[in-house]
Amino acid sequence: MITIETGFKLNQKGELIYLTIPSFEETELVRHGFTTRKGGVSTGVYSSLNTSPSKTDSTDNVKENLSIVCSAIDIDYKRLVLSDQVHDDKILVVDEKDIGKGLTRSSDIKCIDALITNVPGVPLMTFYADCVPIFILDKAKSVIALVHAGWKGTVLKIAAKTISKMEESFGTSPEDCLVGIGPSIEKECFEVGQEVYESFKNSYYKYNEFTSAKPNGKYHIDLWHANFQSLLEQGVPESNITICGMCTKCNEDLFFSHRRQGESRGSLSAIIELKP
Repeated sequence: MITIETGFKLNQKGELIYLTIPSFEETELVRHGFTTRKGGVSTGVYSSLNTSPSKTDSTDNVKENLSIVCSAIDIDYKRLVLSDQVHDDKILVVDEKDIGKGLTRSSDIKCIDALITNVPGVPLMTFYADCVPIFILDKAKSVIALVHAGWKGTVLKIAAKTISKMEESFGTSPEDCLVGIGPSIEKECFEVGQEVYESFKNSYYKYNEFTSAKPNGKYHIDLWHANFQSLLEQGVPESNITICGMCTKCNEDLFFSHRRQGESRGSLSAIIELKP
């Protein structure tokens, strides 16, 4: 039986609500957080804490929202390095030359679903609205990563590939990695057809542990458990993985959800920085 440490920490500062990972905080190596939809200045379908500049929300609103969030976790929002996600398994190592790309500077970061850095003061940022956010911290070598794992990225085992890239680039050992699997769509809310199910069946030899058939010919898939399984296979200790356990589709008051709202909604964000 797999036992999983569960739970992120819910933080509130005024109207702002965001989540952090207790095991990450205990290291005192990073500043980090996962946003909710609470505490921003956006209105309408973006109410209130949309963090994505790719939406039709005003740029001023997005920057103010990011300023609010980043001030709470002691990060300069103008330095954020933004991903450009396409539901693939491309991974990029970034450093000082990438500071501000995608927000305060034009960006050449294209088609990237995971970001890595070992440079203090280079904050990473990725976007979500049901897909799985994965925070990674190599506490021995001081390397961080953010991974955007939708169902396609999960099939491609992008989280495990990111740790492999950290090994290759910085000598990371998987047993030194702490991992946080953040708020995202839970199994009972994630219904898929035969084609998606077959993709998981072909990619994971223990697929039966996180998939189940429905009477209507559809399937439920547990993306948290699938990513957890791929991380174990990569060598991350079970005790080093924290699963938030909060569903973005179910928790309407706290989270934006693509399955619930479609394209007319804001985006949630994962943010992390090595302390200078």
